[in-house]
Amino acid sequence: MAKLATMFFILIALQAIMTLYVGADYHSNTDLWTFVTNMDNWNSAVFVLGVFGLALSIGLATIVVGGFLGVKTDFMVFAVAIPGLITMGIVFKNFATFMRDELTSRLAAIDPACLLEACPAANWITAVVVGPIAFYYVWTVVEWWRGKDM
Repeated sequence: MAKLATMFFILIALQAIMTLYVGADYHSNTDLWTFVTNMDNWNSAVFVLGVFGLALSIGLATIVVGGFLGVKTDFMVFAVAIPGLITMGIVFKNFATFMRDELTSRLAAIDPACLLEACPAANWITAVVVGPIAFYYVWTVVEWWRGKDM
C-alpha cells in the first residue's frame, strides 16, 4: 500500500501545482482532487452511504461468485476497484497536455512552425518526462491488485 499511497500524493501534488500555475479552468477535476479539496463532504450522508453501499455490494457479489466458483475472493474484491484507481491517473494526461502546451509556446520562439502544426520536440519531451511516470502509476496499481505492494 506504500507505493500506491505515494502515487496518490504525487497525483495530488501534480493537480495542486497545475491549479496554482494555470488556474482551475485548465483541467478537469478528478475524484481524488474533489475528495481532498472538499473536506466538508467527507462526513455527509450521501458520501458515507455511497461508500458503504459500494463496499456492501462488492462484498456480497464477491461472496456469491467466490462461493459458487470456489476462487480466491480478495483478488475479485480488488478487481472492482482497479478501474477507479486507473482513472485517477487522468492527472498525468492533464499534466502532459499542460506541459506540451507550455513547451510548444516556448519553442515557437525558436521554430515558428510549432505554432502552425504539431511541435515534434514538445511531444517528444512530454512523452519522455510524463510517459514513464504514468506507466509506473499503472504498474503500481497492478502490483497493489496482485498483493505485491506491502
